[in-house]
Amino acid sequence: MLAKTGMGRVALLTTGVALAIGGCSQDTADGDGSAGAAASTSKSAEPSRTLVKWAGQMCKATKLLQTMKTDSALMVKDITDPPPGDALTESELTAIGYLQDTSSSLDEAAGRFNSIRSSGIAAADRLQGSMAKEVTRVQPKVTSLTDPSLAEDSIDRAERVGKLIASLKMPKHDLPAVAADEPNLSAAHRAAPECAPPKPLPKAADGTDVGACKDGACEILVTKQVHLVVDGWDLRVSRTQTKATVHNSGSKGGVGQIWLSAGGNGTFSEKGGDELTFKAVVVNKDGAVLKFRSWGPGRR
Repeated sequence: MLAKTGMGRVALLTTGVALAIGGCSQDTADGDGSAGAAASTSKSAEPSRTLVKWAGQMCKATKLLQTMKTDSALMVKDITDPPPGDALTESELTAIGYLQDTSSSLDEAAGRFNSIRSSGIAAADRLQGSMAKEVTRVQPKVTSLTDPSLAEDSIDRAERVGKLIASLKMPKHDLPAVAADEPNLSAAHRAAPECAPPKPLPKAADGTDVGACKDGACEILVTKQVHLVVDGWDLRVSRTQTKATVHNSGSKGGVGQIWLSAGGNGTFSEKGGDELTFKAVVVNKDGAVLKFRSWGPGRR
């Protein structure tokens, strides 16, 4: 088996009109003062680009860390408690992939937190510093256990790495909580694209009906581990918040598995020319939308 892996501008003019019972001269003075105060308040409510960037960096790093923790727990469970019928080598392959992905994700999270500059807001900077420190706490141990040159049992190492990742503590007083006490930071948090909630999953053409795959072509939504047959290809599909795993049982093309991030493509093939191609249209915390297509010899 081979695995391959016009522009328009609108100006809004606001005119302040002061109404009062007193004399005209007093009305004029009060009107000017009110307009000035309103302008000042409006100006102060707009976050600086620097603060919006800071909020975006924090949101991106935090989401990466949260996702890593969730994905790690799911993966370790699959490794240490595999589905019935899985051979030991299959769990070992999953463990090796988990070790590589987790090490890379943790290094990325550490790099992101440590590269964030001061926001100028004490509470926000304390939050950033504490999260950077927490990630750095486990990084050396994870790096040691995920060294690809180690001959030590990969399943045992995956379980130990999983415990380290699970030990990472997320702050109770997180960024939204800190922002709630800081108007400028709150505005920056709302303005940063990285802090927006994820978009909803697109509809899959065949919904969750795995039976639609039997004829060799389908697009399905996967929210939990499923078994499906695509024109004779016997597959098991599972997913985390960031990746979908397509496992081929071996009835065609031999045993193997491929991990896909959103937008990723994979192929299983055998010597006779049969191929199975698949794509992760999207993968997020709510599920994965996957497309499958079987190709016989000369059918491309």
